[in-house]
Amino acid sequence: MFEILPNPSLETVLIAGRAVLLIGAFWVFALAFTRWRRADERDSQALRDQLERAFTEMRSLHETVTVMSARIEAMSERAETDSRRPQMPAVVATAQARGYDLALRMAKNGSAVEDLVANCGITRHEAELLTRLHAAKSQPEVAAWQARQQVAQQQQVAQAPQQQQPQSTGRKRGSLLSVVS
Repeated sequence: MFEILPNPSLETVLIAGRAVLLIGAFWVFALAFTRWRRADERDSQALRDQLERAFTEMRSLHETVTVMSARIEAMSERAETDSRRPQMPAVVATAQARGYDLALRMAKNGSAVEDLVANCGITRHEAELLTRLHAAKSQPEVAAWQARQQVAQQQQVAQAPQQQQPQSTGRKRGSLLSVVS
């Protein structure tokens, strides 16, 4: 059987070997190229997914910025309208301050201590103090007494300039000699 085949020459064997190596190299390159292409497709798909997530987040941030911008404009408009309104006094800032203001008005109008405690949210001692301070002004005899006190104070102020000042002896006030003499 081997007799039928001619004896190959060395050149023919080398050419056949080169062909086999060339075919093997093409096959390895083809295999490497397909793997490289698949890896590139996976990387491209991952990049597209990441880009899509970034765009989604950017859209979300854009919507948030739009909403916040609308809120800021509404707040600025509200501030402008509030600045046009007449300003209320700063005393009525808290609920507790409003309670004291109400208690003060009620005490001036002659309300009882129990009414102040029940309606204004203050303690009994505070209510008693308010009624002593402000309800007394509404009683006529107390008002007359206060008027007499004011007149007496005015008279004392008027008499004070009439008193003569001590004559200056040329000594400094507060010195030892001015104390002794």
